[in-house]
Amino acid sequence: MYGISVVGEGGPKRVHGPKQMVQKYKRKTQQASWDVTTMKLAMEEAGKTSVRNAAKRYGINLSTLQRHIKKGSAEKSLGRFRCVFTEEQEIELIEYLFHMDNLFYGLNKQEFCRLAFEYATTNNIPHPFKQNTAGDDWYKSFRIRHPEVTLRQPEPTSVARARGFIRPQVERFFNLLEEQIDKHKVDATRIYNVDETGIQTTSNKPPKVLSKTGKKQVGVISSVERGKLTTIVCCCNAAGGFIPPFMIFGRKRMQERLLDGSPPDTEAVCTDNGWISGPTFLDWLRHFVAMTRPTQEKKVILILDNHSSHKYLPALDYASKNHVIVYC
Repeated sequence: MYGISVVGEGGPKRVHGPKQMVQKYKRKTQQASWDVTTMKLAMEEAGKTSVRNAAKRYGINLSTLQRHIKKGSAEKSLGRFRCVFTEEQEIELIEYLFHMDNLFYGLNKQEFCRLAFEYATTNNIPHPFKQNTAGDDWYKSFRIRHPEVTLRQPEPTSVARARGFIRPQVERFFNLLEEQIDKHKVDATRIYNVDETGIQTTSNKPPKVLSKTGKKQVGVISSVERGKLTTIVCCCNAAGGFIPPFMIFGRKRMQERLLDGSPPDTEAVCTDNGWISGPTFLDWLRHFVAMTRPTQEKKVILILDNHSSHKYLPALDYASKNHVIVYC
């Protein structure tokens, strides 16, 4: 749109060229360059003498001074543009935003803009929003006003993991782990953590969600993985040492060329779906014992999660007989 009018404190101004975004607007002249203190003095002077004399004395446009006297405020404002929400209402939106993020149900940009529209509509707040959502201008201005809100890439998190990651459970976990470390005099080189990760044939990357600036980890509840995958079992100790990976391919027969380019001593098996199971976890335990060589005098602690494959009785018996303390 060309040749539009922008209404400011000094009256309408003609702006030639394409339409400018409100949050990017910059004053091009020094007209109406008064400050709030000057306006207050002029309003006081107008009460003692006249509005015209006060406007002339302090260099303020007569209609501008009359408007501020009628409004009863000396604060500046850019034409007809106003914040949709008050500061308290925006804080309430932020608190809800962070609360949902802490529950692993963070809102992305589109969801947050729809929430702003619903919040304004429900509370009968006048707004310029269209198509049942707040616009990009409002969203960008909101982010500028609240730098503590940032857009982050979340990590897919299962419901079971989200429920387990609470303060009482975490404290109990570390207290019991400390007891085992003291009882068996285990150092950092003999404390191992194992976990599985899947390499999917289909993308399951969640959209970015709004979160608190500086937060170390951002998660979002995700559905069960779809598509074929290859599972990789990774293990390292508290001192930074790694066990060679163990790979589980979703196929009928194992081919040695599948391990081309893998780290030395990498082992692999095949299953119908590429998932880990009780028997494959036992295969990995044999691989783990061969790499760590635990003894009665130097036992190792193996930390793992509550995946069903980790509860396979033959695997637990094998770990016990080979001086591996399984801890989950």
